[in-house]
Amino acid sequence: MQYRLYRSRLPENPLLQFVALVVAAIMAVGAIFLGAILLSLFLGLALIIGIVLYVRLWWLRRSLSKRTERPGARSGDFVEVEYTVVEERSPSETSSRDAED
Repeated sequence: MQYRLYRSRLPENPLLQFVALVVAAIMAVGAIFLGAILLSLFLGLALIIGIVLYVRLWWLRRSLSKRTERPGARSGDFVEVEYTVVEERSPSETSSRDAED
């Protein structure tokens, strides 16, 4: 099988050359605009997905921090502890022992 190489030539008519140039320019500009539109759509979609993920993570952190806090607890003002009194002393015993030291 023989292969033939076909080469397209510019038309010899100057009017057809001008029309071909205009058509090629319009197609190039259209391709650039189409690429810009697709790029802006992809970037906009990525931005929307990023915002949705950020808000979702913020919401999860907020709900998680609400679960870990005890109801009625203040943030950093007091420390809540439990203790057991081993021996109770009267105020007079405490002041006399301090004077002896």
